[in-house]
Amino acid sequence: MSKRWLMIADAHLSCREPEDAFFRMLDGVSRLPVDIGIVFLGDIFDLWIALRGYENEEHLRFLDWCRREKTRRRIVFLEGNHEFFVAKTYRDAFSFSDEDSYRDGTLQWLHGDRINRKDYTYTLLRFILRNFLTRWFLWCIGPTFGPSFAHYVRERLRTTNQTHKTYFPEQIALKFLSTFPPDSIVFAGHFHDRLTRTSAGRRLEVLPAYADSAELALFEPSGRTLAVFPADRMAEMCGSAAEQEVSEP
Repeated sequence: MSKRWLMIADAHLSCREPEDAFFRMLDGVSRLPVDIGIVFLGDIFDLWIALRGYENEEHLRFLDWCRREKTRRRIVFLEGNHEFFVAKTYRDAFSFSDEDSYRDGTLQWLHGDRINRKDYTYTLLRFILRNFLTRWFLWCIGPTFGPSFAHYVRERLRTTNQTHKTYFPEQIALKFLSTFPPDSIVFAGHFHDRLTRTSAGRRLEVLPAYADSAELALFEPSGRTLAVFPADRMAEMCGSAAEQEVSEP
């Protein structure tokens, strides 16, 4: 189990041009102490359909980084509402991947798109897109219609849940939080804002979108504290592998 967790949510990489700034940040992550596990909390890409004909070089570049890095530290990837079939297609690229959530003791991570059960349009779209038949159909048409279909899905995602994705459903979230065991801390993204909510000893930590602020979050289990900071302060906040080697007896 990792002693510390670094979290990245909602980067929304467009892939319309090389995402060099994001990958420079990942290079910085590679220089962190190996006791820090990494959790990608979803919507790392503005759209990622993990099937032939739908991906580009930036998706593969990200997968290559994850495959290399998981030999050194724990790498967790959770799908957001802009990512499809990644967890199943690329299980080999991550220490753990899932469409829904990840748990480590009293800690729980999820994207956050399913907290708001009143977003009925998105719930319907998710059901239509995330099933075996749709996956098979998309795989068949990918080599011919992949790019045009990806553009259609991207635009639908942009417009169908615009109202709900930035609206934090206060009472629904507190009810959702109450379903977790006592002393749980739940981490989520999706709402593009920094929020903390508590209920009967449980804590919900909503992280800001990397796409908006280039911010990361570091959780320290020893004090159960969470620090949110700009990516350019990562080495200062997390230390470096070299410093860890010096401090070890």
